[in-house]
Amino acid sequence: MNLSRGRSPFNMLVQLVKRDFWRKLIALFFALLLYFYVYNEIRSTPQKIDSVPVDITLPQGLMDVDPKPHFVTLHIKSNRDATVASSMLRGRVAVDYSRYIPGKPYVLTLKPEHFMSPFGVRIEGADPGEIVLNLQPRMSRDVPVSMTFSNRLSRDYKISLASCIPSTVRVTGPEQLVRDLKQVSTQPIPLSENVTERFEYVATLEAPNGTTISPGTVTCQIDVVRNFEERSFPSLPVQFLTQAGSSRFKTEFLGSPQVEVVVRGLAGSVSALSAAEVRPYLDISHIDKPGIYEISVGCYVKGEGLDVKEIRPALLKVKITE
Repeated sequence: MNLSRGRSPFNMLVQLVKRDFWRKLIALFFALLLYFYVYNEIRSTPQKIDSVPVDITLPQGLMDVDPKPHFVTLHIKSNRDATVASSMLRGRVAVDYSRYIPGKPYVLTLKPEHFMSPFGVRIEGADPGEIVLNLQPRMSRDVPVSMTFSNRLSRDYKISLASCIPSTVRVTGPEQLVRDLKQVSTQPIPLSENVTERFEYVATLEAPNGTTISPGTVTCQIDVVRNFEERSFPSLPVQFLTQAGSSRFKTEFLGSPQVEVVVRGLAGSVSALSAAEVRPYLDISHIDKPGIYEISVGCYVKGEGLDVKEIRPALLKVKITE
């Protein structure tokens, strides 16, 4: 009896499927994959998305001299029905320390795999396709602190001593910047004309761009004292100081009738003093007979707290006759 005549078309199909089943299943899988890829390509719409941020990861030993946000325009393909915004996309790329060459720009090449995107969005490329970085080795160094001030004290007072605790701080940043840094300045310490004695102030430090400072504040101790100054008044005419009503003697200078007077006092008073308020004189009220005399020069100064520091010359010769 011939059994093959009894086989139905269905049984024959089953036998055909069973023969090399796994090979046929794999072929079917790749056929479907190809189908969906082509289908997706047909349905995908090319787009350009601007202002996509790119995060750059630096190795511990390197710093960016000009740290700033980086943005690119991405070329993508997505489903026609999908709305893609720049906030949905982001790039992340790491600097390879082994590719860093001191003194040369570091070029980061952007690839599609550097970007994260939602399902159904494929990254085609970035514009620009490269980011150029100015990298330097990270460096730390102790740098002196310098104080800065806003406004000023009264002219009658001055800062005699100013010190910081600590006097140096640790600055970390790009090697070239930190190596050449001479000092770190405080934010301005306020002064006023009402300040007349020692005070302390906690000042915040100004970190140069691209650096960090530890600690970020210092305690400043400022000693304030009275400010005395000296001022010279040259070529002042010398007057004779005589007894009232005495006119029987004639006087004559044997030499220049002018002197230089040095006045000392609080800076505000010294600064406000005019030459007319400094009056040198020779006291001849005690002389009762003619002759040639060498007399010490005296001086009257208008104003409180002012002293005559020096008169040059200190002695003048005069001739007294009847």
